[in-house]
Amino acid sequence: MKNLFLLTLISILMFSCETTVVEGVELGPAPGYLVAQDGSKIDARDADPSNLAIWEKYMEAHNNKDFETISTMNHDSIVVNLYDGQNLFGSEAHLDLLKGYMEEFNPTFNTFFSYTMHVDGQVGDWVITGHQIDQTDNGEKQSLQDICDVFIVDQKIRRIIVYRKEN
Repeated sequence: MKNLFLLTLISILMFSCETTVVEGVELGPAPGYLVAQDGSKIDARDADPSNLAIWEKYMEAHNNKDFETISTMNHDSIVVNLYDGQNLFGSEAHLDLLKGYMEEFNPTFNTFFSYTMHVDGQVGDWVITGHQIDQTDNGEKQSLQDICDVFIVDQKIRRIIVYRKEN
């Protein structure tokens, strides 16, 4: 009888802590924004953390030189804007450049931060991420840092914007 009473009490306490979503509750100010071409600010909020796992798998495929996985994770109409002004359109162009880069420099990507956000009104989500890249250029070891804005739509990489700092 004592165990039944204790079980009932624990059940009541657990279910009384359950929360319900209240319609019409204001979210409060957004923690970030994106400035539109007309100068207006569009709210940006935290996005689905599963985007981080997508990006981690993508970078793991880079370190493993697994071009098949990279290809399947690329959106068909991927756009890559590189730090040097090059713009790549489509998965095939991206993979061709990536294969040449990997062969020449043998890079290793080490992520040091990632954050996912959603911009109100956009179909996909962004991952803002930073990597240290260790590579070899003409026999000399180099260390670089890239910051990337990555747009993910339907769990595929749709756009990558790369900014680079050479150490």
